[in-house]
Amino acid sequence: MATATATAATTAMLATPAAASGTWQTDWRFCNRCHGLVRYPSPVQNRCPAGFSHRVQGWTFGVPFTNSTDHHAGETEYQQSDWQMCQYCSVLYYHDFPGVCAGRGGSTHLATGPQYLLLHDRNPVPSGFQTDWRFCYKCSSLYFDGYDPNGVCPGNPGWGHAAAGYMFHLQVYAYTL
Repeated sequence: MATATATAATTAMLATPAAASGTWQTDWRFCNRCHGLVRYPSPVQNRCPAGFSHRVQGWTFGVPFTNSTDHHAGETEYQQSDWQMCQYCSVLYYHDFPGVCAGRGGSTHLATGPQYLLLHDRNPVPSGFQTDWRFCYKCSSLYFDGYDPNGVCPGNPGWGHAAAGYMFHLQVYAYTL
């Protein structure tokens, strides 16, 4: 395991993202307030439904994307496309159902950037991937469903996220302290 030291953080490299149908971004993080997957540091607004900005911790994830403008480009039996980053709250959300955005006072998410591709429902889960990432049918974001309570959801205030659909797997790129 190679370790690199930076002024603000120590990062242990865990895996190199494998070749995919798109290119990879390796700056996606878990927010320990809302439990969402957020791009960090984000070039857009960073509004968390739990208030203020997202507070990231733990692993850094690599998420593949495609620059294709075709709806659902790159989708396969085990890879869902049409995930987008919201330009107001920085979460990854499913574009087919724009949901509820914390950064827009309850209005829907607005996409920015490329179309992301998420691996799902592989058994066994590939080595170097974390599972238990789910789609929330109340806010349309991707969130980690491995903790109880299950985060803060702007579409389901007081109750948290509501899981539906596939079990997604994200490739762990690094651990950042």
